Amino acid sequence: MKDVAIIGAGVTGSFIAKELSKFDLKVVVFERKLGPGLEQTKSCSGIIHPFQLPFKLLRSKLCLEGNKMMDAEAEELGFEFRRVGLITVATNPLTFFAIPLIVLYLRFHGVKAKTLSKKKLLEMEPNISEKVYGGVFIPSAGVVNPVEMTAKACMFARLNGVEFVYGCEVVGIDNKVDHFVIKTKKGDFKARVVINCAGIYADEVAKMVGYHMKIVPGKGTHIVFSERGFTNHLVVAIPLKPNKRTKGGGALVSFDGKPLWGPNLVDVESREDTSVKKEEIEGIIAKFSPLFRETPKEIIAVYAGLRSIAGRDFVINEPVERFINVAGIQSPGLTAAPAIAKMVLEMVSKHLELKKKKEILKPVNALKSEEAICRSLSDDEIVCLCNMVTKRQILSVAEQFKSFDAVKQITWAGMDCEKCKAEIMKLLGDKILKDLEEEEIAWS
Repeated sequence: MKDVAIIGAGVTGSFIAKELSKFDLKVVVFERKLGPGLEQTKSCSGIIHPFQLPFKLLRSKLCLEGNKMMDAEAEELGFEFRRVGLITVATNPLTFFAIPLIVLYLRFHGVKAKTLSKKKLLEMEPNISEKVYGGVFIPSAGVVNPVEMTAKACMFARLNGVEFVYGCEVVGIDNKVDHFVIKTKKGDFKARVVINCAGIYADEVAKMVGYHMKIVPGKGTHIVFSERGFTNHLVVAIPLKPNKRTKGGGALVSFDGKPLWGPNLVDVESREDTSVKKEEIEGIIAKFSPLFRETPKEIIAVYAGLRSIAGRDFVINEPVERFINVAGIQSPGLTAAPAIAKMVLEMVSKHLELKKKKEILKPVNALKSEEAICRSLSDDEIVCLCNMVTKRQILSVAEQFKSFDAVKQITWAGMDCEKCKAEIMKLLGDKILKDLEEEEIAWS
């Protein structure tokens, strides 16, 4: 019997697994995809938010805590994290005169912020339109590769004894006197505590133990441009009236320096609808283009992901004894993940003794800088020229996660043009197979 079963290996479930792995517990994680972070997590913006409005919400509190923890998490796990900072731009006199109040309000809630004159703003972002009035700079905002961040948490957890079962959908849960029986497509498992991190399907998992809630899928589309360095910071316009449902997206920058615009928010019926429509792309470009002198010229990718919306806030509760809900984790869930893990750890401690392990192992992290890659070229070779990904990096990830999507999302190989896809397939040789049920490229 396991002490804890986690359903879902998105960023939240993976960080909870990472924290639990530091204690003498038997932990198992079930994930229906063939690798970690391959549903909602992979389709988010990769933004580490500096704050979330309104400050009274649980997700705002956990966002602030998670942001402060991120440097230490990146150091412990070895994922790339850059604090690029956020610039909120005043595009009219009303929002310009509101800047002093905005700065005071943010500082009152513990967020570092400073006023930017028009001159200073244009120095920091030369491509910004001359029509702006000024802005606010918030230095704590950052960017990550969300799947790399998730995978590194899984690697840490697995190194410290957590079992991961991929390609394993949970189909039922029986509540016994002192434990649960988790029914999956790969057999039945027993666990004393169950943690529901099933993302867009969290309401269906909760229903298995008699708790009724509703997850509403909200689709968000992103546009990726080729021009690295078009902006150096995350850029958004100060809204005249904040939207209660969404922060509204922005002219963002991805962890690899490319412009990333979006997301929008569109209500959809299907939990599998990640389609991208022409009018959505046109709407995003029309929304953010006025912030700049000109629009980036080359679109290299568009993609959409789903938010799991369960009202305005996160749903972190224990509706049934020993069954912990971590549901409705919409934005800023990526930022909040380390803080959510600490919160859930406290909830688990009410049912299980948390005895710290004498020795906690840490993965050996490969250097990812271009300088390090160049030094290693004598016994390695670059496979993806667009993103400078080497053969060794690809094989290292492929050994850990048996899915092409995981390799692509973690290493960023083939994310721009996919010209190296055939070369990656060649590297893996006769291990390649097709997972017919999931329709994914995988290997044994």
